[in-house]
Amino acid sequence: MKSKGLALLLISAVTMLISPAVSFADSPTPAPSTTISSDYQLLLQQYRTAIKAREQARFEINRTFMLAVEAANRDARTAMKLAKNAATKNDVISKQKLAITAASDARDAAMAALGPIPTPPVKPTKMAEPSNKGKGAQPSPSSTR
Repeated sequence: MKSKGLALLLISAVTMLISPAVSFADSPTPAPSTTISSDYQLLLQQYRTAIKAREQARFEINRTFMLAVEAANRDARTAMKLAKNAATKNDVISKQKLAITAASDARDAAMAALGPIPTPPVKPTKMAEPSNKGKGAQPSPSSTR
């Protein structure tokens, strides 16, 4: 029961962290007079912001997972001290494994909710000037065998 609430909290926290960072539709469009380089710089800055937000969300997801695992282990240690017979000890171990599995499933779901890694913008290339090397060059001799 505790892990379901934790999973719900984790997923809602990740959703709130990602939503503001990913919505680029609100950003103003650049003026037509801007150069390709400044467009690239803007895209690069947006990419870096998206990566930073994703890494922060991943950090929080992993932190929540580790806290859940530590809590499951702590609860299991406490319950093991109180357990008197083998059946009770087996119940404690199975509850611990279930709690860790639930935390792992919640982490996996939160990571999947992050979506794919943002792709970096493509750096603009300079337009190459036409060269005269290709016009006067002789084809290389090939074997006629």
